[in-house]
Amino acid sequence: MPNGVLVFGEAAEDGALASVTGELIAAANSLGGPVTCALLGAGVEGLAGDCAALGAGKVIVVDDPVLKDYLGDAYVPVAERICKETDPAIVLLGQTMMGRDMAPRLAARLGTAVAMDCVELSLSGGRLQATRPCYGGSARARYSINGTPQMATLRAKVYDPPQRDPSHQAEVVKQAAGVSADSIRVRITGRRKEAVEGVRLEDATVVVSGGRGVGGPEGFQSLEELAKLL
Repeated sequence: MPNGVLVFGEAAEDGALASVTGELIAAANSLGGPVTCALLGAGVEGLAGDCAALGAGKVIVVDDPVLKDYLGDAYVPVAERICKETDPAIVLLGQTMMGRDMAPRLAARLGTAVAMDCVELSLSGGRLQATRPCYGGSARARYSINGTPQMATLRAKVYDPPQRDPSHQAEVVKQAAGVSADSIRVRITGRRKEAVEGVRLEDATVVVSGGRGVGGPEGFQSLEELAKLL
């Protein structure tokens, strides 16, 4: 019988655990757990302890050079295998580059559906209630999924990551990818990284925005005027 929540964690470009992983674990724990965190990638084995410290009860690590970059041909079959082995009731991914691509492909393979870009998750009668913005963000819609597992992707920053507890232990299971490089149809031929300065918008604690009033008089005359209201 399906049980628990499986989250697919991610590593950041610098090799550290991506913040979205802690947010997913927090969301999973709010649904009652138990929480299993799957880490796919190359050089991610050392991040299992971080997942445990954030509250995961079990960590599945698939550390393989073939998973160095996210490519659907490599990641989706591994994720499908993990889902079938763990038999979770709920599967959560971040609304990230990986999550946007992998979640619908994984849902199709598992014969279920996925609610994308969610801002709130809850349970009602044992079924997942996934809330996401609609009509350009002016309203919210709540979805439930009849299939199993119930799947959702979570927008960044809607859940605070748990406080780290280094004493918390988790069962760590290491697996091989079982995917050959020859089966991957897509190749990354190059990367170009743009230089940026300052705080990224998604990492800012306060965002100040100004503009004209809607259908009426002028809005705030300056950002300083708007900032006084914060």
